[in-house]
Amino acid sequence: MGKFVIRACAGTACHVSGAKMITETIEDEIGIGVGDTSEDGLFTLQTVACIGCCSLAPVVMVNDDTHGSLNPASTRKLVRKVARKARKSIDTKTKS
Repeated sequence: MGKFVIRACAGTACHVSGAKMITETIEDEIGIGVGDTSEDGLFTLQTVACIGCCSLAPVVMVNDDTHGSLNPASTRKLVRKVARKARKSIDTKTKS
């Protein structure tokens, strides 16, 4: 498992709201498929049956944080923000 586990909801509400497009955006941004972990060990991408936030569909969770009402642009922004945070924490540890 990666340091950041991204769970993309594939439940009914998310499905009809574009969950597939959100998952494809994450795959494209990180360069891995569903069920895979990035080579650097930072990300694992999973799909889940339901996160339980149907009113916020489509939804993803990054570790314990829920992010909803996503579109491809906001999803890219989220993944890039998490990646910067992850790489910054790695850089901080290597400098110590």
